[in-house]
Amino acid sequence: MSRNIPYRPLWMKLLNTVGAVFDRVGIRPRLDANDILQRVRKKTGLQGPAPGWDQGGLEMLVWSLNNESQLNTFGRIATRQMLVGLVSNYVTLNDWFDKHPEEEQQVIEKPVFIVGLPRTGTSAMHGLMATDPLSRSPLFWEVNTPLPRPHPDHIDDDPRIAEMQKQIDMQYEMAPGFQAIHKMDATMPQEDSASMQQAMYGITLTLMWYVPTYRKWLMEADPEPALQFHKRFLQMLQATEPDNRPIERWLLKTPDHLGSLAAIFKLFPDARIVFTHRNPVDVIGSVCSFVWTLSGMFTDTAQVPELIGDEQADSWNTLFGICMRDREQLPQFEEQIFDIYFEDIKSDPFGTVLGIYSKFGIQPPADMQQRMQAYLDENPRGKHGKHEYTLADYHLTEEGERQRFAAYIEKYGL
Repeated sequence: MSRNIPYRPLWMKLLNTVGAVFDRVGIRPRLDANDILQRVRKKTGLQGPAPGWDQGGLEMLVWSLNNESQLNTFGRIATRQMLVGLVSNYVTLNDWFDKHPEEEQQVIEKPVFIVGLPRTGTSAMHGLMATDPLSRSPLFWEVNTPLPRPHPDHIDDDPRIAEMQKQIDMQYEMAPGFQAIHKMDATMPQEDSASMQQAMYGITLTLMWYVPTYRKWLMEADPEPALQFHKRFLQMLQATEPDNRPIERWLLKTPDHLGSLAAIFKLFPDARIVFTHRNPVDVIGSVCSFVWTLSGMFTDTAQVPELIGDEQADSWNTLFGICMRDREQLPQFEEQIFDIYFEDIKSDPFGTVLGIYSKFGIQPPADMQQRMQAYLDENPRGKHGKHEYTLADYHLTEEGERQRFAAYIEKYGL
């Protein structure tokens, strides 16, 4: 078995032990939508989101958390704090938009979206393409605390960068082995899901907790409102970018976009899509390991391997089905989609990136290859340890997953 044992420092063990005693008599940290919104109002000094802002996502997520996730005391406290932070950002940013309506005139021209199942090379492509100085991605710290915008002279040493790094380091401490699975840094490009989940929409929210009811809601929810919020976020960043940092193109990425192609082309009709492919049989065990490691911070009892395996495999297969359907229904945008394969990314990362540039008519900087090589030298495979996992750890089999993902595997020759 390659599943790691969740780490519990002494203070967390004591907190969860005492919390469990109180929980047996019905005393526990409060976790409900109205309380979260009240805390948001107190934190921001603003009224709060308008009715219908999240299509009911917050209520659905909180119900799942209370009834399905089996959060321990630390998990309830940390989750409440996280949700208050997400909704506070949503409220604060919308207040900014209301006060700066002219920023919605900003044109997000020909953005590049990297789309694909996790562990298919999306992060490698994101990192390599981000070495182009004319590409711009939202950064971890910017998404976490976007306002107030930093002074141009302190864009690279804003104190929020150090605060974000502390949070990341603590997460790595709380989830041993997670750094070998997913690299994070306060100043590295962040995924679109981090801002979209501020509108309570995101497959990434199902990676932290066991929330099958919320997941079912998510698979049927419209991604457009959250993507519209993300677009306004990009417009705000673009409008307040220092004059000495021109943006030629936005470089964006999240696995959520497997279910968002129709909304992307509606809101960004000139978008370019880089679609990464890899046989899901080779990937889904890694995704399950990601979920096991991350969710172990929040629960002592809800980590059931077979439930994680079934939920994750079903989720990604559903998203592939949505994506394949959308591509069939949007043939007019097919020339704006470029399919690339994990084996090519692995064997020829430079050629793969330059192939993307050629496909979309992007002129790379003269030193692009040197920039990409520096990135690879700084981020060698296995830098933070080997990520070990098996399908069997999550009660899955190769044959079963080949059958589950048969339509996608056949369509893309995997």
